[in-house]
Amino acid sequence: MKWYQMLVLLGVGGLFMALSNGRFLLAPAAWLFPVIFLFAIRDMGWRIALVSLTLVMAIGNQLSFHKMLPSLPIPLFEYVPALAGAMYAIPFVLQKVVYQRTHSFVATLFLPCVYTLLDYLNVYVNPFGTFGVLGYSQHEFLAVAQVASVVGVTGITFLIIWTASIVYWLSLSAPGVSKRKVALVTGAALMLLVTWGGIRVNHTIEEDTVLVSGLHTIDRTDGEVLEIFSLHSKEEESFLQKAEERMEQVINQTEAEARTGANIIHHAEGVVVIDEAQKEAYLQRLGEVAERWGVYIVTVPYIFTEKENPNENVLYIIDSDGEVALEHYKYGGNIVEKTVEGEKTIPFVDTEYGRMAGIICWDKDFPTVVDQIGEQDVDLLFIPSADWKEISPYHTIVGNFRGIENGANVITQTVNGMSMIADYKGQTLVKMDHFTTDHWVMRGHVSTSGIATAYSSWGKYFIGCIIMTLMLSFLFIYRSKKRRRIS
Repeated sequence: MKWYQMLVLLGVGGLFMALSNGRFLLAPAAWLFPVIFLFAIRDMGWRIALVSLTLVMAIGNQLSFHKMLPSLPIPLFEYVPALAGAMYAIPFVLQKVVYQRTHSFVATLFLPCVYTLLDYLNVYVNPFGTFGVLGYSQHEFLAVAQVASVVGVTGITFLIIWTASIVYWLSLSAPGVSKRKVALVTGAALMLLVTWGGIRVNHTIEEDTVLVSGLHTIDRTDGEVLEIFSLHSKEEESFLQKAEERMEQVINQTEAEARTGANIIHHAEGVVVIDEAQKEAYLQRLGEVAERWGVYIVTVPYIFTEKENPNENVLYIIDSDGEVALEHYKYGGNIVEKTVEGEKTIPFVDTEYGRMAGIICWDKDFPTVVDQIGEQDVDLLFIPSADWKEISPYHTIVGNFRGIENGANVITQTVNGMSMIADYKGQTLVKMDHFTTDHWVMRGHVSTSGIATAYSSWGKYFIGCIIMTLMLSFLFIYRSKKRRRIS
């Protein structure tokens, strides 16, 4: 292959990689770029391949997540996507080296195993959550997205990359192997998987539903909204007055939604910003609304505490008797927000509308904690959130995958982002874009029943299968090379 052909393939692969993740999440692009990269580095030495792919994948990932990360006082933090993207060049170069040693079909497992393990690093190690996991790219390809209900979103990553590895392997010479049979079996397996996923998505049963209203009343970029945070330390009386006005607005709108027939009213994250001295009165007044109308209220006030204590970002579910039935402190992103860190346990409450639980925004980026939702058979998962334009709708989609994995219906109310109600199959039932309306109320019916998933039972341990497969593949490749030397 000519050098300019390699450059073209690298450029096209980098473009598709950028389109497969972050701000774009185009499902077909995720299936194309791994194949293109394998062909692009086919005739390169491994060192040139490593340098070339590292550069291209770093640029591609940086473009995917441009302006999506929060602004933090950490040197070069905005270039974290480039660093993460560069790491994913390693599996491709290792696969190239493996194919130089053997053309056995077993060799096709090396790339998907190593690539998926890097995605697992996001799940288990990344303090900022699962940003960049390739499986999220299939959120609109619902038939494939159902794989997450069996082996999680990282299982989708494995499926995509293994398919690419097999497609490339079919172009290699492999004496004694029927490429036609392998191609037919691979195609048939993918068709069966898509068929199963399609049936799961389209299969409907009669289920009870509940009417949910989600609301927020502010724009986070508004000057008056931002001012209230500085007022607390400068002009306490003015802060308390403005906080009281905001509380009154939220309570009135909550009651208005109850009056329209909503059974559950769901507030966005930070729906009010109050002093800890106002918390009891706020919850009491919402409790009176809940009791008067027989509704449930999910609310997340941001609470200023005494100077020596961290502030609170906390979710409450108020039941139809007006009592606080559940309290959950945010655990995701506390390294950034410096608020009280939750204990990473997710409480739930049983209601006439099913088992309900709630987590807050950044919490959903940590699947190992959210897995409790499936273990506890939660039916309705509420995710009040606060985002910004560049990260929307990506961040809402992440929450929907937690629902697919754990068999829960997900209701996300997001200030400055995409609000959405999605069922446990990831189907969008209702959505509202903060940036295309100034009436920030979302109403929709959602099933009161979730579903048990294979992921909740054993699929979350898929990482063990990946590690075992990689070890066995490595052993097979090592032994086959040794046998060739002896012969």
